[in-house]
Amino acid sequence: MRSFIKNIILLMASIFFVLVLTIILDRILGNVLPKPFPEGTHDLIFPPLSRQEFASVDFKYVVETNSLGIREREVQRPKNAKSYRIIAVGDSYTYGWGVNIEETWLRRLEQKLSLGSKHIETVNLGKPGAGPPFYVEITRTIVPLLEPDWILVGILQGNDIASSGSEGLEQVRTGLIHGTRYLFPNFVRTVEMMRLAYSLEKRTQERPPEKTTAEDNARWSANTAKEFYEKMSADEKQKFHNFDEEVKQAFFNGLLNPYMIDLALKNKHIYTLTLNPEDPWIQQCIVNMTKALQIIKSVASQFNARVAVVSIPDGPYVNEVAWNNIQRVGFDVVPEMLTSDAPDRVIQIACEKAGVPCFTVSEAFRQRKQDPHLFFKLDGHLTAEGHKLLAETLAPKLQQWLIEK
Repeated sequence: MRSFIKNIILLMASIFFVLVLTIILDRILGNVLPKPFPEGTHDLIFPPLSRQEFASVDFKYVVETNSLGIREREVQRPKNAKSYRIIAVGDSYTYGWGVNIEETWLRRLEQKLSLGSKHIETVNLGKPGAGPPFYVEITRTIVPLLEPDWILVGILQGNDIASSGSEGLEQVRTGLIHGTRYLFPNFVRTVEMMRLAYSLEKRTQERPPEKTTAEDNARWSANTAKEFYEKMSADEKQKFHNFDEEVKQAFFNGLLNPYMIDLALKNKHIYTLTLNPEDPWIQQCIVNMTKALQIIKSVASQFNARVAVVSIPDGPYVNEVAWNNIQRVGFDVVPEMLTSDAPDRVIQIACEKAGVPCFTVSEAFRQRKQDPHLFFKLDGHLTAEGHKLLAETLAPKLQQWLIEK
């Protein structure tokens, strides 16, 4: 019996010794071996190395993508040890629809934040038309690739809650995988990067960089508008013909987003839907948003990154001029939109449930509720001045959070 117990003790000691040795080797090799990063160009969001010009009745701007297919400068890989990297995921309000990249709230924020000897670096991962399921997808891909220190999730008031469908929001893996990652972070990271490199290689095709002019994109929008018009029901056409001439002319000339008009004709109540947090459908949307944020937080924690949410103001909720203009393109509004806390509150509820801090700026925008320069007249997105106000309001809040953490 004593011999058996002695053998068991020796076996357990051997296992413990091997475990400790492999952990030490993981730490040593992790600091010595080069990190495996996928090389070449990749279409993570858009075609890589492309250049596009866009024009509408409200703006004209240029979009250029880097070798990763994101609207950004080239991003150093692996990250410089002296950099504090902040990535932002979101929709067109994060991407900066209608403004040049230097005018976006994220790039302006980069100039306003400081962290001792660390260089603040921002990376814009916004995508027009995206929603919470995409925010999860791009986070899963980009976090191991770009090694961010902080992830900002730009949640657009109203729209992102309404579009927080459950697709792609399966629960994160737990248990053994998390334990392995904790004990052998460098080994797991190498496996993750090999998997990512293989995934990117499969979905990336070598092709010449895309170059389009504002005229090219206007023609495409005009053709899309024509197709939408031909498919309109009699009732939708009647509603469309009640729009003022400037709106109709811009629509047919490809100078106004045809998808916005199509949405207004099919769901004109979209801006008022999220004003009641107690509505069962909104409750389910909050559940979906919570799940998305939980997954993003889990992915971030695996790579020692932090997560925070920015509640991005949409014009009809914070600006009287935008509130009036959105009616010109077919949407319904109600007066309480301009005073209700619901557009921020539903986002805050999801953040509280997910254990993620949430920063709001509605009050600063409502203090300038009669300012016509914060949102584009017909398009509705933030102007350069709107992005500036967003960055100026956020900066002291985020700076304080950086210092406290």
